[in-house]
Amino acid sequence: MNDRAHDLPLCPEGDFRFWGGIGVVALLASVIGCLAGLPALLPAEVVVPTAIQRLSAAGALVVWLLLCTGAGAAAFAAISLVRGRPPGSALDITSRSFACVAVAALTNFVPIDQPMVKLAFDGLTFAVASALLARSAFRMATLDAFAATAIGTGIVGALATVAFVITWAVRPG
Repeated sequence: MNDRAHDLPLCPEGDFRFWGGIGVVALLASVIGCLAGLPALLPAEVVVPTAIQRLSAAGALVVWLLLCTGAGAAAFAAISLVRGRPPGSALDITSRSFACVAVAALTNFVPIDQPMVKLAFDGLTFAVASALLARSAFRMATLDAFAATAIGTGIVGALATVAFVITWAVRPG
């Protein structure tokens, strides 16, 4: 038994199947919304979505959630490093991170007609919802949850920058 609080893992032991199930249900709801052609989940320039555009939106959503799950898990590991505590089971951390970002992605269902307002709304609500869900899922302080979200956002931003530079460098012409 651990006598000191900082020897306990930051992520409490739990059933990863529970958190994975929550994430899968939320992911399925978002994918079904994409495949159904809900305007709030498709790019603004799409007026009448084709089957390929719907599949593309669903695939992009899955990749986005996997990327955010990895960034969230890495951010949680960084918070545990800063706190000087072991992170806990990688499977528990990943499943909880997946559940948080998948449920937070449901905020994209809100229809907004202005593309820039929609982009800002989706980004802000996704980040805030992820942080609030992480606070509950990981049983961590609010400041740590928002710090982990900020670190995860930085990781995703760095990866997006690298992807932009690579696509710019290999662009024909």
